[in-house]
Amino acid sequence: MVMSSHHLYSLQLLNHAILDLAAAVSPVIFGILIVGVLIAILQGALQIEEGALAMLAKFAVVLALSAGAFELVFSTLQHLAQDWITNAPHLIDRDWS
Repeated sequence: MVMSSHHLYSLQLLNHAILDLAAAVSPVIFGILIVGVLIAILQGALQIEEGALAMLAKFAVVLALSAGAFELVFSTLQHLAQDWITNAPHLIDRDWS
């Protein structure tokens, strides 16, 4: 199957959207990952079996990173929305058959 230029253009927009969304949520995801590993090591070393300790720490990290990374996330999603709105007429005008 031969891809036409409008199919490739659509795939490029989709690729751009996926990468932008991954960049928007990655600070929170990596923050939770790092805190989870550190808490697991601490709980394993001290033989603490309290699950609330891990959840409370992860919740605090989510709140802190959400507040701290808000500007980055907002600007990334704003750029993505502008890109899609700008390119919407080119996508609608195509024959998708």
